Amino acid sequence: MKKLLPLFLAIALFATALVGCTPATPVPATSAPEEVQPTTPPVVEPTNPPAAEPTEAPAAEPVTLTISRWAGPHADDQIELIKQFTEETGITVKVDAIDYGQLYQKQTLNMSGKTGGYDLVWAQEIWLPKYVSLGYLAPMEPFINDPAVMANLPGFDLANYNQSLIKTNTIDGKLYGLPTFIQTPMLVYNISMFEEAGIAIPENWTWEETLAAAQAFKDKGTGIAVPAKQGMAAVDVFAAIMRSNGGDYFDESGSLALNQEANVEAAQFWKDLADVSMQGSATWHWDEVNKAVQFGQAPIGITISGLLNQLEDTENSTVVGKIGYAPLPYSENAYGTLALWSWCVTADSKHPNEAFQLAAWLTSMETEKAMTMKNGQISAVTSLFSDPELTATMPWLPALSQALENSATQPLTDNAPQLSEKMAEILSGVFTGTMTPQEALDGAQEALAELF
Repeated sequence: MKKLLPLFLAIALFATALVGCTPATPVPATSAPEEVQPTTPPVVEPTNPPAAEPTEAPAAEPVTLTISRWAGPHADDQIELIKQFTEETGITVKVDAIDYGQLYQKQTLNMSGKTGGYDLVWAQEIWLPKYVSLGYLAPMEPFINDPAVMANLPGFDLANYNQSLIKTNTIDGKLYGLPTFIQTPMLVYNISMFEEAGIAIPENWTWEETLAAAQAFKDKGTGIAVPAKQGMAAVDVFAAIMRSNGGDYFDESGSLALNQEANVEAAQFWKDLADVSMQGSATWHWDEVNKAVQFGQAPIGITISGLLNQLEDTENSTVVGKIGYAPLPYSENAYGTLALWSWCVTADSKHPNEAFQLAAWLTSMETEKAMTMKNGQISAVTSLFSDPELTATMPWLPALSQALENSATQPLTDNAPQLSEKMAEILSGVFTGTMTPQEALDGAQEALAELF
């Protein structure tokens, strides 16, 4: 064993020497980061942004107006004229024309909903107070005082309208409608029949002169044609007769005063007319009177202005060029009873400025003249009553203008329908002789006193 020890030691030493002679495995060194050399950014030449292409201002939204009125030939004529308004302004107009009997109901239903369905309504004078009280209509002063609105209406002037009509459409100090399409009772007489009978034509047609002329013809078998049938024609005629004598339905305090002396005198004149009237007058309305004159049967008649064109119709009248025209018979001053239609801007219109522009255009001198030339419409533009071109074919215009110098509507209060009905009843009684003027008015006063 001792002999082997040196051998083991020798081997161990030899192994150690071999290990010491083996090269070490190199450890990779971490290299230093590369130095980043600064760089100069590329030079960019300044450039101007491309010029913006010119743009037009946004186009205004197209405006369409919807207007309400009654249907018929008059509406058809107006629709044709409105095409010119659209050409001039670019504003489209839709006309909702319906039967007169349904007009008030439809207008009320539409405006009460506040949907802006109507921009402009054609309203009768008896409807205006109700429409205003319910807030359905816009006052017109804001439009008239707005320079931007007036810039589109260089010829507009309230002074061009009959001021009695402007007053009628003014409620609580504010104007609510531009007036147009007037009607009022008129007296007509056949000049040829007067000449043939040798009867002098009254110069002024006072109560006395009218009765004298009618009596002269009554003695020859005719007389004066009167619309005395129970209804509004008789009431309208009587209102003018009553007011021409200084009377009215109410006294100065606003209290009902039907049986005041001036009214009793007017009712007596109504009774006197019955005594010199043509046979049948008690059952006649406007149409029957107008036909009696139109076909040469009546030497004198009381008719309505809206039918006067029939008397000068060369194809259907036998009295063309033979008729004279005058206001209704009067006591102190000639007086007229007004019925009129007006264009009113609705309070809920979506285009109120344009609606007023259309109303002003429809009632302008040029447009109204065109309508008169088409269908004989009587307008509220005072200058047209003496227009030579119109009076050549409508000879009643000067007399109509005289009738309108003093004129008023029937009462416009909420209870006015009951008043009109009672007046129609008693006037029929006076005309037919079933009651005296005093009895009639006393009875009406008693029956209606609680309503007013």
